[in-house]
Formats: sequence, structure tokens, C-alpha cells
Amino acid sequence: MRFAQAGGRAALGPLIALGLAGGAAAQTPDTLYPLPEIDGALPWETLAGVEVAADGAGVAVSWSPDVLALDGETVKMVGFLLPLGGPRQLLAKNSPNCPFCLPTGPEGYVELVCDEPIDYTMDAVVVAGRFEVLRGAASGYYYRMTDVEQLDE
Repeated sequence: MRFAQAGGRAALGPLIALGLAGGAAAQTPDTLYPLPEIDGALPWETLAGVEVAADGAGVAVSWSPDVLALDGETVKMVGFLLPLGGPRQLLAKNSPNCPFCLPTGPEGYVELVCDEPIDYTMDAVVVAGRFEVLRGAASGYYYRMTDVEQLDE
């Protein structure tokens, strides 16, 4: 890795701290911005139970039985907020505040539909609402929660 900036190893300081230089173990979003463990919260790993395959008309999405069992249920989740404007927001698995963390695929986001938007914060939030699996939705998201409320946990 070459840097045009003078200063040798000192110029690598921020990258070394993140594990991106010098052969150090790479950091992940889970270690840079970890989500707090909340009792009863739906794990993001469950939502990864989705398969996408090409078919003649585009793509076909199929969900695991564990994910489909959540459809219509009230769930609690923890994640990071991404405002979309108005009462629509996204709950994200990964923090949007890390410039080195790539965003996740559609399985790492849940669209939130609230009566009133949740106040934006850079910290993780805990929300509860009615979970929906979005079959054939044109939005590009796989999941939505309606009647969302922020919990104090």
C-alpha cells in the first residue's frame, strides 16, 4: 500500500487502527459499530435466510421457513436508522457512520413505517412493530415493519 503523503508509518495510523494496513486483522461493521444485545430482539442472521436466483423474468426471491413464519408477527429489532423522508425510515444492520463499512444487501434493511418518524441518532435504536415479508415488492426491500414504535431499552 503506497501513500503520497510524507510521514511514513504515522500516516498509516488511522488505517492501522481499523485493521486496514500492516497485515492486521480486518475490522468488520460488527466490531466497529456493534449492535447491543437486547433480550427478545430478532437476530439479523434470521433475515439472511433468503435466496435469490435468476429466472426468465428477472430474479426470483425465496425465504426460509423461519423468515416466512415472522410474516404478520409483532417483533422487536435493534439496528441503525437511515432516514428516507417523512414517516418512512430504514432500520439497518450496519452503521451508516463508518466510511470503511460496505452496506449490506437487502436482507440487512427493514423499511419502517411509523406514524411519526423516530428521531435520528447515530446510536443503535430498538423498535417494535408488525413484520412483513415483501413478496414481489418493487421497492427493492425484502422486509417492512408497520405500526413501529421506538422502545427504551
